[in-house]
Amino acid sequence: MSTPLTFDELRDALEELRESSARLGAQASELASRTEDDLGRDVAEIVKDLRAAARQLRVAQLLLEPAGADLAA
Repeated sequence: MSTPLTFDELRDALEELRESSARLGAQASELASRTEDDLGRDVAEIVKDLRAAARQLRVAQLLLEPAGADLAA
């Protein structure tokens, strides 16, 4: 049996998810740019997928911000 989730644990977990999403989104964008520059058009589909992943991670980050603000209030 697990212990009940506390308010602080939830707030901390949300903040960690938000930060992780932001960090991973930035890394995916950077990797897409480097891949496109270094490997050219041969990997266009990979670049497209990386950019899509970066966008999804940024959306996740934005969706988590209001929850974090609500918990901080």
